[in-house]
Amino acid sequence: MGMQESPTLLDLGIVLHPEHEADQQVLVAVLATRIGYATVVVPHQLVDSTELPSLLDKLRTAVADRAAVLVEDPADRLVINSSDLELIRARRAELDQALDPRPLCVSLPVSIGRTMNEAVARASRDSRFVGDAHPQISGLFGTFEQAQDQVIALAEAGAAELWVTLADEYDIADLLAQVKALVVGPTVVLRQRQKPNDE
Repeated sequence: MGMQESPTLLDLGIVLHPEHEADQQVLVAVLATRIGYATVVVPHQLVDSTELPSLLDKLRTAVADRAAVLVEDPADRLVINSSDLELIRARRAELDQALDPRPLCVSLPVSIGRTMNEAVARASRDSRFVGDAHPQISGLFGTFEQAQDQVIALAEAGAAELWVTLADEYDIADLLAQVKALVVGPTVVLRQRQKPNDE
């Protein structure tokens, strides 16, 4: 699905904002899948919404066969809502011991910027990013280079997919592209240089 021509460190998914109107959620899904995001995730807060079937239909029509559309399940043991590398390693080890080859996904809040101040400002403007849900505590946070190191660490710990909850900003297309850049091109090369005998 999407842009499979270039090596990708982690497959990407976008977690939609639960408070956005359906048209805005569909727009974000279309923007994300056009640049190679493989999954569109409807947040669990919308599970009981009477509008959920309609939203799912709209999303699946909009992204066609470019991506999977699914509803977030907090009980899914294949999805870890934490950047804790030990937890990720332990869950991957459990799956491997059970001979379960399914990919392990990490779902994280993200706030990155050209400078640390920009990352801080982005996070501070989003009411979802408070307490333990702040990207600095449980997600990807900082400059692009810092986030790049964090993404490599996630992959090394056993994550295969990364679902992102992005700061609610006007430049969402730019944010989607920044995150995409974290898992392709230079990041893949950087990881290969760090582990030349890997694979």
